[in-house]
Parts: sequence; structure tokens; C-alpha cells
Amino acid sequence: MERDLQLDWAEIVEAARWRRKERKLSMRRLAALANVSLPTVLRFEKNERDIQLSSVLAILNALGMVAKKIDGMLLMRALEDGSVQVMFAPNAGAGRELERKTVIGGLPELKALWSELGVDEEAQRLAAADLVRTESASITGLELSARQGKAHWPEQFGNG
Repeated sequence: MERDLQLDWAEIVEAARWRRKERKLSMRRLAALANVSLPTVLRFEKNERDIQLSSVLAILNALGMVAKKIDGMLLMRALEDGSVQVMFAPNAGAGRELERKTVIGGLPELKALWSELGVDEEAQRLAAADLVRTESASITGLELSARQGKAHWPEQFGNG
């Protein structure tokens, strides 16, 4: 699956500058928060391109502009009709009730979901066995992107 992803460098720099000013941070304070030098922040805000990506990410992260992973676990329960109810429980809590996603189509569809969420083969094997044996299973140690959370559990992870 090829995606046409384009970054507008000037727009990123402008958004970061706006965010810094909105938070009333001096460039010196931003440099300290990002653990980069003051000249690095100056070069970044002047829209210069001779800056390391790790420095840009540190600056954007200090400004809260980098997407964070959501740590948590999958909770699953087999239903009488053969479908499986799947919930994602964030370790830190989402502040909302867990949303139930029903996976219809048996193990192949469930394995497709697991693969999309980055569940390793061994965890998939153990969860499938637990579902057959006890009709429930959990998979711990998952990291979801905000995009994955919104795609599969839109009410729980949406903006509303």
C-alpha cells in the first residue's frame, strides 16, 4: 500500500513557532526542554534545513507536537455466535468506558486484526488457544498509534 505523504517543512516550522509563543516559551527555554542547543532552535525557527532530524523531533516533542503511542492490552471474549468481542484497555486509562469491537469471521479475521495491531505470532497463538479453551483471552504489552485507536475504537479514542 503506497501512500502519498508529503510534509510541508515551512508549515511545520510555523506551527512549532506558534506553539512555542502560545506557551510563552523563550527559545532558550525550548532548547533546554528539548535538550538541544540554542543555535539549533534558532536554525529551526529560521526555517534552515541543515538541522538533524533527531533535533527537529526533540523540539517538536517538547512542544507536544509528536504523536504518542498508547500502551495497553487487548481484552477478548468469544460470543455464542462465533464472533469475538475485542476491547483495548490503555494502561494509563482513557478516561472513558472501553468500546467493544465485534470481530465477525472467526480466527482469520481476528488474526488479521492482531497482525494490523502488531501482535507477534506467539502472542497470537496463545490468545487463540485461550479463546478456544476458556472463551476469553488477553494480549498485554501492546502499543497503538492514535490512528490505530481511532480506526478500531472511534468512540473511545475519537476527539469527542
